[in-house]
Amino acid sequence: MLPNLPLPRTMHPRSRMRHLHNPHPRASQGTQKRPCGLLWRSIWLALVLLVVDFAITHAHAARTDSEGSALRIHYDPELETVLDAMLGTGMYPVDRERFAQFLADTDVYMPIGTFVRAWTYRVLELVHAERDYSEALALSQELISKAKAVGFADAIAEAYGGKIEALQAAGKRDRAVAAIVLLQPYLEATSEQRVQFFVHNTAGRVLQESQQFEEALEHYLSAQQAISLGAGLQTVRRRQFLNLHIARLQAELEHYEPAFELVESTIAEAMREGVHHRLPELYLLKGYVQGSLNPDDPRQSIATYEKSLYWAIENNDVHRQVVARNNIGSVLISLGDYRSAATVLLEARTIAVSEGMIRELQFVDFNLANIDVRNGDYEAGIERMLAIVDYMRSANMQRDYAEMLSYLADAYSLADRQKERADVLEELLHLRQRIFRSERDQMLSELQARFEAQESAQQIAFLQQQNQLQDQEIANASLQRRITFLFALSVILACMMLFFAYRAARRANKRLNRTNQDLHEQTLRDPLTGLLNRRAMRVILDQRTGSNGKPTRDSAMVLLDIDYFKQINDTLGHEAGDQVLIAIANRLRGASQHDEQIIRWGGEEFLIYIPDARHLDLAWYVQKLLSLLATRPVVYHDQDIVVSTTIGAVRLPLPGAEGTLTETQQLEDALRMTDAMLYLGKLHGRNQARVLQQFSRPYPEVREAILADLEHALNADQISLDILYGPPVKR
Repeated sequence: MLPNLPLPRTMHPRSRMRHLHNPHPRASQGTQKRPCGLLWRSIWLALVLLVVDFAITHAHAARTDSEGSALRIHYDPELETVLDAMLGTGMYPVDRERFAQFLADTDVYMPIGTFVRAWTYRVLELVHAERDYSEALALSQELISKAKAVGFADAIAEAYGGKIEALQAAGKRDRAVAAIVLLQPYLEATSEQRVQFFVHNTAGRVLQESQQFEEALEHYLSAQQAISLGAGLQTVRRRQFLNLHIARLQAELEHYEPAFELVESTIAEAMREGVHHRLPELYLLKGYVQGSLNPDDPRQSIATYEKSLYWAIENNDVHRQVVARNNIGSVLISLGDYRSAATVLLEARTIAVSEGMIRELQFVDFNLANIDVRNGDYEAGIERMLAIVDYMRSANMQRDYAEMLSYLADAYSLADRQKERADVLEELLHLRQRIFRSERDQMLSELQARFEAQESAQQIAFLQQQNQLQDQEIANASLQRRITFLFALSVILACMMLFFAYRAARRANKRLNRTNQDLHEQTLRDPLTGLLNRRAMRVILDQRTGSNGKPTRDSAMVLLDIDYFKQINDTLGHEAGDQVLIAIANRLRGASQHDEQIIRWGGEEFLIYIPDARHLDLAWYVQKLLSLLATRPVVYHDQDIVVSTTIGAVRLPLPGAEGTLTETQQLEDALRMTDAMLYLGKLHGRNQARVLQQFSRPYPEVREAILADLEHALNADQISLDILYGPPVKR
């Protein structure tokens, strides 16, 4: 935690004009008076008031400028130089003892920008060196509060960057994504290039882990732009770190050629500038990309992995030494050179055991066991493989577990043990389905957190606008009080001023009403398609029930998802994806015949709520949607984009649920079932729909099984669905 210090000095700038008071105009105290009419006296008094108001306004502006000048001094150049020198190659100072003394010397006189930078390094130290995530989160939140008290955007953004890093390391990725949304307005107002690089780079890594690749790349490119004009050793280090992550993102998207070019140029710069600490990682990534680009010539990867091993030894990087040797051994196994593979893998095993590298040791031992199998020692090799697979399962390392299961199946095939191979492949299939569902649930959780953060930011902006409007009303009231004061001196002048003030107030109130109406409408509409949004759905569902809390009539709910939408964005660009969303929205609006409420439910998901479906053949309606959306491509820049959808649909009330479940429970179950039907359609080929027909037993008896695993319930005949197919499409 921060030491118990008062706020840094820039947080409380003292005005040099605090003794200025608002003078009230008084009549002349001279003994001679010039005769004048009542009207001229009133006009003279009004002019005096205007002059006084002008003086007060400019005095306030001068005071604001004085305070702004004080707030602009946010960094101590001398201390910034010290921090630059201490930073080294990591995310926090290498000399931790010296850094601790630096923090102990921080006091109330340290400018807020330098103060937040120093203590954000402490947050990163807690995260990466001490693994104390709770302390890191508490400290970062305190820094955010202190920076907001000043209103300095660079300090706020840097404090948020530390918090996002701590949340990501603590496994709270959904909160980290939400924090990125809250950070955005402060990040846009930053001017310090170091802060822009740090925050954009951190946000990019979090979004890449969340598989939000487009947003991640945008942040990476912004970080790259922030250091494009920089020079010096620290800039080279930052560029290496950033390029490494951009290349990893490109490799993850299977854009291997640009990934290879970026890694090559980064390695060349590292050799030219003599900055070698990232070379082991860069060569590891280069070897992986080479293997993907040239699978028929794996020896290129071996040569690259050997360079990674050389620089890992030079940098005393034992982790990359083990990884490089393991990768070399893996490639040698694929080439059939088992003797050489065993030699290099045993070297890796010795280091992994001595350094206590448990996860890496499992991979090395698994490769050694694979060599035994390929040499014909099936029993011993498979037994060792099974022991490692059991460890991965018990340690809940699902992705590593899945990868090893695929190699275990190959081992059973070599040993001609087909039954065990079939069992392993079945287990692998179920495991991949669980991993897919888990990642999907995680992404939904992150999207929900991001949506809530965006709503919170919109509410804050809405309240700020309301405050501005209230300030305008207060100003109008003040103007009216001045008019009343003048009315006591001159009825004629007061009436004239009152008339103009009334007109001004009326116009302001009209603007206020129009603004409030516009803001309310904006909260219920999706800005891209003009459709209703999730927030509007709450209002619609409230109208579904009558005064007694029961549904007023039968209705239906249809959830549809655009097939291969991510592929459209990746190949044609974000603008093409937006054009597809707009076209789909227009088609749905044009086909509306039953007072449907059409909602943009998510990124490429649309929800259609039909409030009166008593006389509607739901299967016919869904079949019409499949044909409507797939028969005609979307035209974008003279290019036809073939579009199809996958659909899930249910009718409300749910069959057999009346009298046993509340209206809210039925609505929630309906949404979950349509989402599960949509998921089944995706698994079974897309361009199809599933429509709920009935349940085999009363719904409360099968409800838990259906909501837990719809496919299993369908196979157990607990639920019956109509499956409809769209017209064939060519992509």
